[in-house]
Amino acid sequence: MEISEPSIGIFYVSKLLALAPYSAQKNSKGQMEIRRSWIFTTYSVSLCVIMVFLTYRGLLFDANSKIPVRMKSATSKVVTASDVSVVVLAIVAGVYCGLFGLRATQELNTRLHRIDSTLSAYNNSRRDRWRAFGMASISLIVIGVLLGLDVWTWVRMAQQMNIDKSNTDLNVQWYIPFYSLYFILTGLHVNFANTAYGLGRRYRRLNLMLRSSYLSDKTYKNSSNLIKVSAVKTISFNPMMPTALHASLTKLNSELIAHESAAKSKSLVLREMADNHESLCKCVRLLSGCYGIAVLFILVSCLLHLVATAYFLFLEMLNKRDNGYVWVQMLWIIFHFLRLLMVVEPCHLVARESRKTIQIVCEIERKVFEPILAEETKRFWQQLLVVDADFSASGLCRVNRTILTSFASAIATYLVILIQFQKTNG
Repeated sequence: MEISEPSIGIFYVSKLLALAPYSAQKNSKGQMEIRRSWIFTTYSVSLCVIMVFLTYRGLLFDANSKIPVRMKSATSKVVTASDVSVVVLAIVAGVYCGLFGLRATQELNTRLHRIDSTLSAYNNSRRDRWRAFGMASISLIVIGVLLGLDVWTWVRMAQQMNIDKSNTDLNVQWYIPFYSLYFILTGLHVNFANTAYGLGRRYRRLNLMLRSSYLSDKTYKNSSNLIKVSAVKTISFNPMMPTALHASLTKLNSELIAHESAAKSKSLVLREMADNHESLCKCVRLLSGCYGIAVLFILVSCLLHLVATAYFLFLEMLNKRDNGYVWVQMLWIIFHFLRLLMVVEPCHLVARESRKTIQIVCEIERKVFEPILAEETKRFWQQLLVVDADFSASGLCRVNRTILTSFASAIATYLVILIQFQKTNG
C-alpha cells in the first residue's frame, strides 16, 4: 500500500481496520520509514480471528433457530452461506496481505518517493490529500448508513415473524459481526484503490512532463533553430580579414557546443523519465503480486453479492413486496457495483496512461533530430514495447473494464439458475 504524506489518513484508517500492521515515521530526508508494528500485528490477527468466529456463530444460530430470519429455504441457505463466506475470505486475504506484504510495501514506497522527487514540478499534494480524504470518508460513511438501514429493515421484518414469543430479534443481532466485516472490506477497497489510483496519477504526470518537455511549441522552435545552426554554412574567405573569419568560426563553434550540450541534457532527462516509467511498471507488479489474492476474492465477492442481492430482491418483488426491503436491496446492488468500480477503474487508468506513454514517445521520435536524443528516444520506445502495466488477480484474470461485461453475463446466468431452483424447492 502507498504510505505518503497526502494519503497518511488512509494509512491510519487501515491500521484501525487491521489491514496495515506497520509503523511509519519520517526520516531526515523526508522519506517514510516503514517498519512492522508487533502491537498492531497482534491486533490484526486477533481481530480477524474473533470477527470470523462470531460471524459463523451467528450464521449457525440463524440456520438452527426455530424461525430463521434469512435462511428460510434450502436455496436461501446456500446463497446466504456463500454471501457470508466470500466476505470472510476477502477479509482474511486482506489481513494476510498486510501481514506478509511488508517488503513489497517498503520497496513500493521507496520507488514512489524517487518518482515524486523527479515529478515534483507536477505534483499537487493538497489536491491529492483531499482526494484521499474524500475517498476514505465517503466510502465509510456510505457503508455505515447502508448497514444501519439494512439492520433496521431486518429487525422490522424479524418482529413481524415473531410468533409465540420466539425472540427473532436475536437472529438479527447475531448478524452484527458479519455487518462489521463490511467496514474492513470497505477499508481494503479504499486501500487498494488509493494505491492503484496513485500509480495512474503518476503515469499521467509523467506523460504531461514528456509532452511539455519535448512536444510543446517552444520545443519545436528550439529544434528548428538547431537545424539551422547545424546546417553547413558557406563562409567566404577574405585574406584581408583573418580576425573576422576567426570570430565567425568561434561563434559558430560555441553555438554548436551549446546546442550539443542542450541535446545531451535533454537526453539525460529523457533517460530519467524512462527509468521512472520502468520503476512505475515494477510498482504495478509489486501491487499486483502483493494484493493479487485479495483482489481475486474482492472480485468474487462482488460477483456473488450482486447475484445474491438480486436474487433476494426478485424473491421479495414476487412475494410480499415489502417496499422498505426492496429499496434497501436496490441500494446494496448499487453499492456492490460501485465497489467493483473502485477496483476496476484505477487499474484501467494505469493501463490507459501507460499506453499513452507509447504514443507520446513515438511522437517525440518523429520530432527530434539530434543523434544523441534520437538514440535515447529509441531506447525508451524499445523499453515500452516489453513492459506490462496491467493488473491481474493472482494471474487468473486481468483487471480492466472488459471484466465488467463478463460479470454482467455471469450475473444474469446464475440469477436465472437460482430462481429456477427456488421454484423447484418452493
